[in-house]
Amino acid sequence: MPVLWRIAFRNLWEHKAKSLIIGTLIVLGVIVIVIGNAMIDSAKEGLRKSFIDNYTGDVMIHGPSDNVVSIFGLESMDGDIEVPSIPSYETVLAETSARPEVAKVTSMAVAYGSLGLDAPEVTVTEDDDRTGGMSFAILFGVDPASYFKMFSSIQLEQGHYLEPGKPGIMVTRKSLENLGKRYGKTLAPGDKILITGFGSLGMRIREVEIAGLYANKDAPETDQGGPPGMSYVDIDTARVIGGLTLGGGEEIKIEANQKALLDAVDESALFGDDMVDSVKSAPKVDYEKASGLLGDTSKREILNTADTGAWNFILVKLKNSAAVPGFIASISASFDKQGIDARVTNWQGAAGTMGNFADIISVIFTIAILIVAVVAVIIMMNTLVVSVIERTGEIGTMRALGAQRGFVRKMFFAETLTLSLFFGLVGSAIAVALSLILNALSIPAGDSGIVQMLFGGKVLHLVPKAGSFISTVLMIFMVAYLAHLYPVAVALKVQPVRAMQNE
Repeated sequence: MPVLWRIAFRNLWEHKAKSLIIGTLIVLGVIVIVIGNAMIDSAKEGLRKSFIDNYTGDVMIHGPSDNVVSIFGLESMDGDIEVPSIPSYETVLAETSARPEVAKVTSMAVAYGSLGLDAPEVTVTEDDDRTGGMSFAILFGVDPASYFKMFSSIQLEQGHYLEPGKPGIMVTRKSLENLGKRYGKTLAPGDKILITGFGSLGMRIREVEIAGLYANKDAPETDQGGPPGMSYVDIDTARVIGGLTLGGGEEIKIEANQKALLDAVDESALFGDDMVDSVKSAPKVDYEKASGLLGDTSKREILNTADTGAWNFILVKLKNSAAVPGFIASISASFDKQGIDARVTNWQGAAGTMGNFADIISVIFTIAILIVAVVAVIIMMNTLVVSVIERTGEIGTMRALGAQRGFVRKMFFAETLTLSLFFGLVGSAIAVALSLILNALSIPAGDSGIVQMLFGGKVLHLVPKAGSFISTVLMIFMVAYLAHLYPVAVALKVQPVRAMQNE
């Protein structure tokens, strides 16, 4: 074996130009793969830490749904748009809290709406995320007593945190400034704003007080508070806006006398060509009967009364994040045994599409690497073909002296392995040096949320892993090995006598 390696080293040294061409390809490949993997790992870790620390915790429990459910609501709007509430909430919460692996637990609900004022608009700013002329908002209805303890990264800038049992809203400074510009007013904590919610039960309007301004500098998006327009409200406001009311699940039936009242007005008369004359000639309405009907507001009150036992999510932080898979399997089995249709997922499932961002980038990067690998195989193969052709006489002489085909194959294998290991280590060293330089430069991600997620934070920070180096060198070796098979096969087909004549 030492003789084989000496021959391999001699051949590589004798053909320095070819060796350097192949080595350069290997070095560049290692640098690209190691830096790329480090960036993807950084993005994954940054996303994981950001969502666990700011939004989802380690585990999320939610109600049954045919659609994919994330912490921000339903991922698709097919059918119902309301996020389901957790069945047997008290039982689920009690069992979750009693688990020894659990460190902290909180509950919340989510709703969608828009923010405005009871005043005419003065101007519209380009920065507004608007729906129907009003600022769109994702409303997190929280339990203040436990939520802000669990997610302590939510920093209060002005005013006060939400208080249990008291209506209020917490918004970012940027959202409040944009709202003030639209109405030509300077808004501050203590002022009132209108929340207009929309859902399957129709539009809901609630006036709440601005409790405080918050910032979250660790969030993976701009606006210092995660997704644009995200606000925290008291749980009852979120329930009413989101349809978690006592009558939210009731089927509203229209009785015969109510239908008769609706039929009392002739539609053709109301919308005919001569509307005024038609309205004058319309059938008389029994207003005493109508007032009596409208006086019964019990069903309306039920539809506008928050269901105090309704929650969309239970968020859990474990003492050890590594225990998440076992915890999910165990508690899911317990719920199934009790006949409780509660779903359990990890932080990535809770984050929804945003949680899969790094995986999507990883797939794209892998496809790109495969394409580059194919190109590298072709280039290396062509280079090796030229090298083998130049050494045809040498190979023929070796075979004439008794070298078997297996010995020739082992010789080229040794050369390939030597090239891969040597230049792979060189490429790894350069990749580490580049990572240190990039980290020292503290390249900012800017205001782009996509770049922030790709960087895994506000600045680029790369930490290449040992596994990445090993897997990269192995992959490079496989590429080089595949590239050398064809040239060697061509050389071995040449008869020794003819090969010696070509010397």
